[in-house]
Amino acid sequence: MNVTEIITYIEQNFNRTQAIGLNSLIFLSLREDTSVGYQWKSWGFVDIPKQVIDWCGCMDEHDLIELATAIANCLIDGIIPTAVEPANAQIIAMQAIDKQKQPSLLSDY
Repeated sequence: MNVTEIITYIEQNFNRTQAIGLNSLIFLSLREDTSVGYQWKSWGFVDIPKQVIDWCGCMDEHDLIELATAIANCLIDGIIPTAVEPANAQIIAMQAIDKQKQPSLLSDY
């Protein structure tokens, strides 16, 4: 399986929590210089299928970084459209500022 095929599988079969979990395992394996499978066993992320963990085990460091980046992008793409709803946006028109005299001071009263 290549990165594109794994991303397609993740998009079709994983929920947000599983995608974040897999990304965490990938980053932990890179940081600790271990395998994704080792991290999976250590942390007990049983909601992530063993098949996906095995696919990650066949990847080199560069491919794992590419996969983690793609997962993060998918997660961000899922957040951004929800957060920015143009239906609620209002058009802001530039308004001229009227030149005003010096505002009165409290001591003037």
